[in-house]
Amino acid sequence: MKLNVVAIKIWLITFGIALLSFVITTIFYGVFYSQQIKDNYMNEYEQIIINVERLALANPHFLLENIEEINDFHSHINFALLLDDTYTPNDDEWLLPFAEEKKEIMENKPGVTDNLDSSERVQIRSDLLEEYETNVPHVFHIQPTEIDGEDALFYSFGDLSFLVNIERRMSYLLTGLIIANILAALYYYMYLKRNVSEPINAMTNIAFDFARDDFSHQLPISGRDDLAELAMAMNKMGHSLETNRTVVKQEKELLSHILENVETGIIYYDIDKTLLLSNPVGDLFLTQYQVEEANFSSHDKFVDVDLKLNEVINNKTSVEFTIEMEETFYVVTILPLMETDSSELRGLVVSTKDLTKEHRLDRMRVDFINNISHELRTPLVMVQGYSEAILDDVAESVEEKKEMAQIIRDESQRMNRMVNELLDLSRMEAGYIELQKSEVNLNSYLRNLLFRFDNMASDAEVSLQMETPKETVHQMIDKDKMDQVFVNIINNAIRHTSMTDKEDKIVTLQLLKEEKLEEVVMIVKDTGTGIPEDDLPYIFDRFFKADKSRNNYASNTNGTGIGLSLVKNIVEAHGGFIEVESSINEGSSFIIHIPMNQED
Repeated sequence: MKLNVVAIKIWLITFGIALLSFVITTIFYGVFYSQQIKDNYMNEYEQIIINVERLALANPHFLLENIEEINDFHSHINFALLLDDTYTPNDDEWLLPFAEEKKEIMENKPGVTDNLDSSERVQIRSDLLEEYETNVPHVFHIQPTEIDGEDALFYSFGDLSFLVNIERRMSYLLTGLIIANILAALYYYMYLKRNVSEPINAMTNIAFDFARDDFSHQLPISGRDDLAELAMAMNKMGHSLETNRTVVKQEKELLSHILENVETGIIYYDIDKTLLLSNPVGDLFLTQYQVEEANFSSHDKFVDVDLKLNEVINNKTSVEFTIEMEETFYVVTILPLMETDSSELRGLVVSTKDLTKEHRLDRMRVDFINNISHELRTPLVMVQGYSEAILDDVAESVEEKKEMAQIIRDESQRMNRMVNELLDLSRMEAGYIELQKSEVNLNSYLRNLLFRFDNMASDAEVSLQMETPKETVHQMIDKDKMDQVFVNIINNAIRHTSMTDKEDKIVTLQLLKEEKLEEVVMIVKDTGTGIPEDDLPYIFDRFFKADKSRNNYASNTNGTGIGLSLVKNIVEAHGGFIEVESSINEGSSFIIHIPMNQED
């Protein structure tokens, strides 16, 4: 059982005060009050004895005649008269002997037995004489006198033996009071334990439960005292804390959910730059920064985040900067978090925004503008040059003029194709695409399609191969749109295969019919330069064209970078999808999946 210090202190203080009062009262009674009573009795006894002695001296006959009445006057004072000046223990010779009970008391009194046979005047008061001091004070006088000319001895004895009985009864009473006081103290302790200690212990346990966020228990309320009001207040406090905890928990869960799902990285530091909080996006930024810190710290574009944190701590102003790593681009903002009621710095909030895609698209947009400008400038220059030549009659013969006109026509068609590709891509990405489907024999269609690239392949010293199943495969497709798909893919395959130094430069067109998967698979496979692994996720993005491995090839500078994006949109419009497998210097495979049963 846990003891409560407050209850024990109250009990000890109360019991101590009661015990101290009892001890002081007892001491006062024993030392002062009891002694004062004894002194009063002794003075009274001595005065009575002296008065009787004076009467005996002044009027012996009166004393002789009234000795018995005088002896009965006081029950604790006894007088005796001996008509002789010589003591004798024989009562028959005494005119008035001592009572028997007085004789028994006198036998044990110092000074009485020693002076009992004295014929001289004796005055003994034991409380004033150390040699006669006893537990029960007494007075003993012997007064010589004469009665009718005869010598006589007048004896007086008084003691306080009756006080012994009173003190004994007082001792019993005090013992009873002590026992009653102890019992009352025990009862008082049990009362304090039940009404003070146990409620306080219960409140303490409830307080610890509240500290552990356990609000399942409530304090019982009985009575209307201060502890009951305190218990009621604690129950209300527990209910309020539980409500606040629920609200805080919900807000914390909501904040945690927001932090985990927000696209912006959130990182929180204290004023000592100790990381206290970060969401998954922030953790990703820190990981990438720490991994690539050694790589980009060697050039001038290195941004030390630690120095930026120190700058915000010193200036207490926000800082925004960009960090460009190997594969990612971040915009970082550091905000100082200030105390509400003061200007003291509480911590630092770092927000990171991954703008890699936007940065890449912006670069692709710039490249696209440069490429489309270059692509359009060349045919425009040729159209302008040959048209001026015709107008200036530079061409002398009709054949030369026709040849110039043919070049102007080809370049115009080239520009028209580029514009149409841009328009088609815009319409497809906006969802405006109409397919004119018809049932096509894919075996013949792909064979004729491949035949169109014979001249281009021969010039590039590339071998074209065809692999089709024995059975004829029919499929509902938009022939014109699929022409755009294969023209782009096969043209790229031939071009990049011709860039290698391999002896076997092969571009293969495969047709597969997957009955179990209910789809038709068409594969354009080459043995060309391959596509870097880092560029694979972006090759179907619009305007994406340049990559590290192909920038060295002059032929790769041609094109607008929208061909594969157009291919992806056309294949998806047919309900299918396209994927690519590639390895550097080994080649690439573009795999087109078209479902057999297409809904109109």
